[in-house]
Amino acid sequence: MTKPMKSPRTNEALVASVGTMRVASFTTALAATLMLMLFPFLLRGVPDTRLHSALPIVMLGIVGAFVYGIGFTPDHALLRMLFGPWCCWTLMAVGAVVLAL
Repeated sequence: MTKPMKSPRTNEALVASVGTMRVASFTTALAATLMLMLFPFLLRGVPDTRLHSALPIVMLGIVGAFVYGIGFTPDHALLRMLFGPWCCWTLMAVGAVVLAL
């Protein structure tokens, strides 16, 4: 049995949603990077142990969001998952929560 073909309208909606996710990832990563570079004094009240444990998590999320945001798609499935928007946003959110606690 053959699979039904997707309509062009479905493909256009998928492309538009992927484009929106890429723009959202790139702008989130850019905003987080600018905040960390231009306003590092915002982190001065965070204890060093939390800062040194949370900042690498946030930075990994930022790097992944930049990679996804510029449009790079790795061939390997594991790297595709790691550089996907959900993983990157989760890393940034978890790091921010650890910083805030």
